[in-house]
Amino acid sequence: MMGRALLLLLLVLLVCLPVLAAEGEDGNNSELIFKWINFLVVFGGGAYFARTPLKRKFAEIRQGIRTEIDQARQQRETSQQRLRGIEQRLAGLHQETEQMRRDAEAEAAAQLERIRETAQREADRILSTSKAGIESAGRAARLELRAYAARLAVSLAEERIRRQLSPKTHATLFQAFIKDFSTLSTAPSGAERRH
Repeated sequence: MMGRALLLLLLVLLVCLPVLAAEGEDGNNSELIFKWINFLVVFGGGAYFARTPLKRKFAEIRQGIRTEIDQARQQRETSQQRLRGIEQRLAGLHQETEQMRRDAEAEAAAQLERIRETAQREADRILSTSKAGIESAGRAARLELRAYAARLAVSLAEERIRRQLSPKTHATLFQAFIKDFSTLSTAPSGAERRH
């Protein structure tokens, strides 16, 4: 459409050129008109012949700009989606850290309870072992004390008997023993009495 308008303008100028040249009396005016006509012909012709390649070039540029705008829009949408994802993860991170803290506290409390139970069992075991050891040592000490008391009693009795046993008492006891022995040896035994 623009090419037709330009062509029409050129035709009008070509038709009007001789008329304008005839009217102007001095050569200056006609020279100016020819310069304008020349200008319009050169640039009009150049525009006419360059319009198709320029149209293509401008269409390519326009298409490139549209493509870049579309890519920028897609990148912006992708970035916004990433941002939303990051914000959701950050919100979830707070909840995760809170849950991890609660889990760690619960685990620490459970571990402390296990340690207390283990320590109590160990203390009970040590206490029962110690009691058994003390009881065993007490029994051994009592037995040793009884044995010592028995040895001491025998020793004291022996000492007392030695003091009280004089040679005269010794001879009297010996005579009584022999007399008892001889009585026993002369007495009939149980088998002889039955016959």
